[in-house]
Amino acid sequence: MQSAERRPSLLFDEYQNSIAKPNEVKNKEARILSNSDCAASSSVLKQKKVSIDDMDMISLPTAFDRQMVLGSPMFFDPENEENKIDPIPSISHHYESIESANSDYSYSTPNLGIDEGNKDLFTNPFELVSQMRRKYITASKQDGISNIKNDLQNWFLYPKPLPKFWRFQDDRRFQDPSDSDLNEGGADSRTGAITPHHHGYYYPSYFTDHYYYTGSALKGKSESKVPYTGEYFDLDHYRTQYLFHLNRQKDTRESSLPSDFSREGIQEEEYLTNVPTFQEFRDDFSYVIELIQSHKFNEISHKRLSYLLDKFELFQYLNSKKEILANKNVPYRDFYNSRKVDRDLSLSGCISQRQLSEYIWEKINLEPDRIVYQNGETSKKLTLRDIFQFGCSSDDQPIAIGLKLIDDEFLDWYKNVYLIDYHLTPDKVANLAGKEMRFYLLAKVFLEFDNFIEGEYLAEIFIKYVIHILEKSKYQLAQVSVNFQFYSKGENWYQKFSQWLLRWKLVSYNIRWNIQITRIFPKLFKENVVSNFQEFLDFIFSPLFSLEKKEITDSPVDTNTIGLQFFLSNVCSMDLVIKESDDYYWKEFTDMNCKPKFWTAQGDNPTVAYYMYYIYKNLSKLNFLRSENLQNTIILRNYCSPLFSRTSQFGVDLYFTDQVESLVCNLLLCNGGLLQVEPLWDTASVIQYLFYLFQIPILAAPLSSVSILNSNNSSSLNHKSMVLEHDYLKDQATTKINPSRDITIGEQRSYETNPFMKMFKMGLKISLSSKSILYNSSYTLEPLIEEYSVAASIYLLNPTDLCELSRTSVLSSGYEGWYKAHWIGVGINKTSFFEENVGGIDDWFDTAEDTSIKHNVPMIRRRYREETLVQEWRFIRDHFGVINAIW
Repeated sequence: MQSAERRPSLLFDEYQNSIAKPNEVKNKEARILSNSDCAASSSVLKQKKVSIDDMDMISLPTAFDRQMVLGSPMFFDPENEENKIDPIPSISHHYESIESANSDYSYSTPNLGIDEGNKDLFTNPFELVSQMRRKYITASKQDGISNIKNDLQNWFLYPKPLPKFWRFQDDRRFQDPSDSDLNEGGADSRTGAITPHHHGYYYPSYFTDHYYYTGSALKGKSESKVPYTGEYFDLDHYRTQYLFHLNRQKDTRESSLPSDFSREGIQEEEYLTNVPTFQEFRDDFSYVIELIQSHKFNEISHKRLSYLLDKFELFQYLNSKKEILANKNVPYRDFYNSRKVDRDLSLSGCISQRQLSEYIWEKINLEPDRIVYQNGETSKKLTLRDIFQFGCSSDDQPIAIGLKLIDDEFLDWYKNVYLIDYHLTPDKVANLAGKEMRFYLLAKVFLEFDNFIEGEYLAEIFIKYVIHILEKSKYQLAQVSVNFQFYSKGENWYQKFSQWLLRWKLVSYNIRWNIQITRIFPKLFKENVVSNFQEFLDFIFSPLFSLEKKEITDSPVDTNTIGLQFFLSNVCSMDLVIKESDDYYWKEFTDMNCKPKFWTAQGDNPTVAYYMYYIYKNLSKLNFLRSENLQNTIILRNYCSPLFSRTSQFGVDLYFTDQVESLVCNLLLCNGGLLQVEPLWDTASVIQYLFYLFQIPILAAPLSSVSILNSNNSSSLNHKSMVLEHDYLKDQATTKINPSRDITIGEQRSYETNPFMKMFKMGLKISLSSKSILYNSSYTLEPLIEEYSVAASIYLLNPTDLCELSRTSVLSSGYEGWYKAHWIGVGINKTSFFEENVGGIDDWFDTAEDTSIKHNVPMIRRRYREETLVQEWRFIRDHFGVINAIW
């Protein structure tokens, strides 16, 4: 029988080199052979075969070898033929070959080493999901290249950006018009109107346009104002400049087309051919679900994520001093004067509990007899004083309640009742009594823009506590999220909201907008507002389709139309809100393939994927129309249900939760990223790894999430009593079970257990948000800085970490390309400098060799992130066959 040679063994060779041979030399037991004897002995050893007794030295695949494969990319030799990828079958059949994809995306177009005839059948699943995502994002024009606002030459940026060294306190327009230095700028001695000093960035305005508190109690008194740049916004000037720019751009585009070219009749056809069908979406969705449910790929992803976390710890241990030195070498730039964007600040929670109480108390003292509410049915009018008569006995003094106007009871009712019911359908008449009626009136008068006083109080709150604070800091910015509201009488919400913005001039360089859509189809169906799901979609998109089909290149243009266009030019994203309070249980199991106009289902709520796809499809059409009209496009984002116990109804053969359903929809359809970090951390490792590979933006709000979760638990359970009982049971060493405890409610989260820091270390595109300040127990006037400060204190973040978080927030935001170039030095046009990928689709290029002067993130940190990401893609491309063989 022919014997086999022993394969190299780490343990046996190490034993020989470190113990056996040194002992032989030390004890002088080795023979000294002559030169000829040595040569003969060497040839004999080379020909010697391993006996059968040495077979235990032959290394076999073990769990340790598998760990080595997953934990060390250097373990493989790329030239070894044994490490080529073994082909695996793919269930997706409507994709082109991988190499036919966009070649300038280096991560998603690898050479897989697959035979030419079998490329459509065998491929790497990570690469295939990347191709799926690219198809959906580019078809809906959510990518950065398709968005004209990233084109510095062709996008109409209004108002013009402030000068580089602008300071809030040095702006002459905010000074008293009677100052001598301003009179030198050109004041009219007869009218007092002043044309401000022109620095090339301000548009003409008058100081008579100041925003004043116009309440009846202030008439005849000294007028006070909170200064902000938006008070100089001029809609007529915007109309003139916008039409001039639009006509010039359209003339340039039409002149470059053939003379016989016609756009009529091709827009709808072109749009329909690009957007994937619902059946294609279901096929792709099923493939991703199968990948997620694979134990093999989950273990691979878990090991790789652990490796990334440990690798960052080692990187910081070796390079922290170099990063600190690089931070100090950047003059006049640190975390506090680096731009940072809050990408999801809620308009309904943009003020803290104490600030709202103080504001209401101020209004009670200044104008208690002002009429602020009118009942829609009885036409009865109520003054501000009358609001506090509800829920009070005859012995109480309604007004003498101090700063406890907004207490925890009101906040619970506002979040769990008002925002879910009355806020989303604002024309619904509230038949309430007692304290609940007082809560309703407080919310309606002070926290709504559509009310009897035309949203004056909310405008004042927004100016005083949001715009003014952000502009004073200069380096803090926000994307404010506003809920889309459904009017039963068919009123246009977009017109109402844009009119409110322009009436009170809520325009700022530091503010952009998000539109949030809530899953309330069952509620609208029950109230006969809609009769099928298509009508629900028409509420949201029909006014926008009608607007884009209008020809607005000629003057005069309707003020409402031009105002709505200005508002949409500042809209960054459309978000689907997914809450645990959404209707879940079904009365009728409708065929999931039916079209929205046939979805009635006795008012059952469609699944998350059904919502997401048809919102995606309508948004794709809207983006196509806006792109044709040289307008900015809008991206899609979504939340995720925090509950992990709900089984989704979208799958037929596969079983998964609606939490996984939300994450997969975000993975395929959304280029704006995910708005919650906790559900992503609690789900399968494959999803987390895919979010890392594609660098999909993620938003974390640790303070807000902890506050909301704790309030949810406290509202349903007496948490304090549970803790006391738990301590008592622990002391008594008993196994008694609390029968009042709801086992479906998860444990309370603490700030330390929030996963955002681990995800940041792994390299996911994560940034911080303050979200709803009303529930954060905020103690400062700058809640976003408070969010960063708490994170820095608890997790001991260094300046590089803080600057990287703030830079990521700008890079992932919906701000125009001009601002991104100015703030962090990146552009969408290809350059020879540093390249960074966002969302697996968009490549942003540095405009200079080293842009750290703008954001103070050292190149050593940025190169580490880039090299690690490229290394991960190289690992799953080049060594996937070895991984697959081990399992």
